[in-house]
Amino acid sequence: MRVVSWNVRSLRDDARGVARVLAALEPDVVCLQEAPRLLLWRTARRRLARRAGLRVLSPGRACGVTVLGGHRATALGAYDVLLPPRPGLHRRAVAVARVEVDGRALGVASTHLDLRDPPRTDSAARVRAALPDGPLVLAADVNAPPGAPAWEALGDGLVDARAGLGPTFPARAPDRCIDGLWASPGLRVTAARVAAEAGLASDHLPLVVDLR
Repeated sequence: MRVVSWNVRSLRDDARGVARVLAALEPDVVCLQEAPRLLLWRTARRRLARRAGLRVLSPGRACGVTVLGGHRATALGAYDVLLPPRPGLHRRAVAVARVEVDGRALGVASTHLDLRDPPRTDSAARVRAALPDGPLVLAADVNAPPGAPAWEALGDGLVDARAGLGPTFPARAPDRCIDGLWASPGLRVTAARVAAEAGLASDHLPLVVDLR
């Protein structure tokens, strides 16, 4: 199963380019952060999915996080969890989709954390507590590097599938590893990379992880 995680900056940079990159990567599931969430957000998400040969699996607005699926992913259900609002900060959420790929069911979750602590670490702990039991993939724009408290909170009990990979932000000259992806221990990582071919379609580069 191929999972892609990408902060697409509300498709403000190159919406068609994002779709082309996603189509070329041939993912089974896609976890997006900063998906369109304002005017005509449903239309923008559906257009992106259609151009990339994908489907929207988590239909809620959910503060700009969502999950898309490829042709091998069968949707079993979806829900969003909104975190409590905090004065002066963007509201945070996690989008969760239950999917079946090749006869195996699992949860796929996408989230985007705060720019500063302690709210970021608190959000991470709340997101982790909201996730379902069983096989799970969790993707996030953490806004903090590996080893940070928020990173550790999200990955509690999971395997860091992007361990050892290079930076993803900013796309023009990447020097920060702030995008993460974790999987349940029963899911084996067979390949992982940063998709540098995405160029400047967004201000982040996507993570691409193959799981067995």
